[in-house]
Amino acid sequence: MPSRRLNLRRIVTPILVACLCTFGLMLPPSAAADQLSNGLTATCTPDSDVHVTCIIGGCARVHGDYVIDAVHVMWNGIQSEYDFKCINGATARWGHDNGGKAFKIGVQGCRKKDFEGDWCGPWADYNYTPPAKPQEQAPVKCPAGSKTSTVPAGQQCEAAPVADIKCPDGSPTPTVPAGQQCAAIPEVTNAIQASFGAPGATSIAFNVTNTSNLTATCNYVATTNSINPLAPRKTTRQFNVPANGNHTENFSGAPTLSTYNVVLSCHDASGKQKSEMGHVETSVTW
Repeated sequence: MPSRRLNLRRIVTPILVACLCTFGLMLPPSAAADQLSNGLTATCTPDSDVHVTCIIGGCARVHGDYVIDAVHVMWNGIQSEYDFKCINGATARWGHDNGGKAFKIGVQGCRKKDFEGDWCGPWADYNYTPPAKPQEQAPVKCPAGSKTSTVPAGQQCEAAPVADIKCPDGSPTPTVPAGQQCAAIPEVTNAIQASFGAPGATSIAFNVTNTSNLTATCNYVATTNSINPLAPRKTTRQFNVPANGNHTENFSGAPTLSTYNVVLSCHDASGKQKSEMGHVETSVTW
């Protein structure tokens, strides 16, 4: 009878050993643990792609109704033993670098004895199969006008930057961002200069300069009130002056010693600019 009381005291005495190393760390039992044939439970879960942690739980009885206080784990012929105070709800922890592969362990519960052999229950196997890797999701196909044709699943497509708008020649802004308006081309004014050269015995030259980027079409009108019958009352000419260029209009004949009033009106030869781009009024006596 005293021996029975001693055994009962040993069963119910609460002893919890917490080991903070890789093997034997005491943790709460897992709700997803597999029930083994020897009264223990086991569950193994991956911590990473190469390492798995197994939790041994349950509170099996041996040698009649004695609660176990140690657990054996057997893997590949190597046996490890851990304190196992399951009466206090403790569990044993066993870690393994499995490299993502399946493996099998044997688990056994024992009651430690000081002066005789340990009382151990039967071995039970636990087979670990790594969970299937999640299937890779197909990339997202981006719509036309995106920066890339696809993006990884879960990411958003980005719109490709829109090219700047090229403005017409002559615009103060060569380009503007997409969606904006090019600045209006300023009208060309005062781009024509003209003057007569020195009068000759048989001719006189009228020199015209165009300082713009536009080709000019010029209308020349010369009038006189001279009483000399040899002097033409009105003379008209039309000629072009190249962009940023010069033109010389020659007048031949005999001098009449008459004064001619000249009006030169020039416009854009392309017709895009409607207003006058140059106007000169001068006079010459020849």
